[in-house]
Amino acid sequence: MNDQNLPSQKSTPGSDLEFSGKGGEFFGIWIVNILLSICTLGVYSAWAKVRTTNYFYGNTTLGGSTFVYTANPVSILKGRLIAFLLLGSYSLLSNYSPELSIGFIILIALLSPVVIVRSLKFRFQNTEFRGLRFNFKGKVSEAYKIFLGGYLLAMVSLGILFPWWEKRRKEFFVGNIRFGTSEFSCNPELSFFYKTAGMIIVVFILLVVVFILLAALLGPVLGFLIYPIVGVLGAYWFSKITNHIFENTQLEGVRFKSELDTFELIGLWMVNILLLVITLGLATPWVMVRNARYRISKTKVIAENIDSFIADQTEKISGVGEEIGEAFDIDLAV
Repeated sequence: MNDQNLPSQKSTPGSDLEFSGKGGEFFGIWIVNILLSICTLGVYSAWAKVRTTNYFYGNTTLGGSTFVYTANPVSILKGRLIAFLLLGSYSLLSNYSPELSIGFIILIALLSPVVIVRSLKFRFQNTEFRGLRFNFKGKVSEAYKIFLGGYLLAMVSLGILFPWWEKRRKEFFVGNIRFGTSEFSCNPELSFFYKTAGMIIVVFILLVVVFILLAALLGPVLGFLIYPIVGVLGAYWFSKITNHIFENTQLEGVRFKSELDTFELIGLWMVNILLLVITLGLATPWVMVRNARYRISKTKVIAENIDSFIADQTEKISGVGEEIGEAFDIDLAV
């Protein structure tokens, strides 16, 4: 399989961000991870996650340096054991008491902001670049406002507030990331979210009208067409919002740019689905590599001198010490 066969890339001035991973190379890691995870009844999956993440980090280069993932597999295993126990508890409750199972789901939903924050902290605290550690400073109280309060408002408003909620989510995820002593700032425009959502709604309505007119001709095929339509609209939303978030994110003067293209993304996804179907899932490593290469090739880090920025961050940390924050040793992301 040729994972090099991707859409043509546009050129934007900025620091080189490259991905050198290969599907055939990663397949060896992937298949061993699968086999060992099966043989150990899932225990090895924690080590598999670290190996996989290290492969993609180690093949992602910025200015000649790669990223490093320092997570302890045992910490990840603890988180997965907790998730397994919760899933088992829900399964038992659903069999013996549907009422209690509903209450259990509500309890899990109420705890989800805590899980989200702790998972993000774990991920970023275990990510390094040139010896400098990332961090995530988002607060659980803020997460509750966004992921429970904001979500409920979006639901009650029948989706009218969904673009606003999506903007708040992106701001929370990106705006709370730290690198060294510097904090990311993310200031997307709410109007852009509504314009993008409005375009999707207009296109969807037009397609519904066309389908109604063609219902007699299409017959049973009509129902299957909803899936590619949702995929196309999803690609449009994902590419537009991702590009907008990158363009409105800064790190002490360092800017970012994403050049995802909707049609290229659709083509990428279509080929990926075809590969997975034809190979019965064995093409998963190639699909993962293709996705990573496309996303990274479309991302630019724009700085006058990335080396000077890193040196400045290193000097600041050497002088004041790196603030690690709360010590989390369990990865709750599954």
